[in-house]
Amino acid sequence: MKQQFFNTNLLINSSNSTSDNVVELFKQPSIEEYNSLALLYKDKNLNNKVIDTYKKSLQLIVETYGEEHIKTVNAYLKLAEAYIEENESDKALMLYKNILEINKKLYSFKSVENAVVFSALANIYFENNQLEEALDYYLKALELRKELLGDFHPLTAKSYHELGFFYAASEEFELALPLFEKSLEVRVELYRGTHPQTAISYNSLALCCYNLFDYERAYRYMREAVRIKKMILPTDDESLLTCQANLKEIKKHLPKSNFIKRLFR
Repeated sequence: MKQQFFNTNLLINSSNSTSDNVVELFKQPSIEEYNSLALLYKDKNLNNKVIDTYKKSLQLIVETYGEEHIKTVNAYLKLAEAYIEENESDKALMLYKNILEINKKLYSFKSVENAVVFSALANIYFENNQLEEALDYYLKALELRKELLGDFHPLTAKSYHELGFFYAASEEFELALPLFEKSLEVRVELYRGTHPQTAISYNSLALCCYNLFDYERAYRYMREAVRIKKMILPTDDESLLTCQANLKEIKKHLPKSNFIKRLFR
């Protein structure tokens, strides 16, 4: 007897609700579904799938809202960030420049949205060792954020720290120091003492002071970085272990008598 795998009568005579369900299976995902799917792929470090899914989301957004729309800009930003995660900075660079062109029509030049793009462009140019371009965009991002958001804002603190890191990487530690200090001041005010960003600022300041041969301050700042990271990170976290190793190294440069005095404070 020949086996029948499909009941054709059932398919033909199925109810409307069943037909609707079959159609639903082949329905194109919505923008929200694409974005949710991309986040799932991101959690699993499936970067190629993240990029592919954000591309589909972007295409659907452009078809729905057009090119000059804030949702389109946000879609470009997500795709650009995905390219950076995949170390495809050239593709991200093109997207960020495209975003700037759209922003010209949506916002004034002095906008928080442009500051976000300037910061991202600066980081790409810095990674590509195009230092003149990187510095220009770091300064633009900081200037806009100070003017539009004020000093005591997380994004302004981020710009202070990014510019400080640029100077420190260029071994201009005297220029980096006040920027790291300002970033720390803002982050302590905003987050208090147990936030990851505060720990990053303490760590950066410690390394800057170390390179300026100010070992006392370097030790104090690195000790704070270690204290915070111990509170918020597992004991085997790589950044915590690195800070602890750096703390030991800095301690070697402290005068022994000063270190003993510190223990009794």
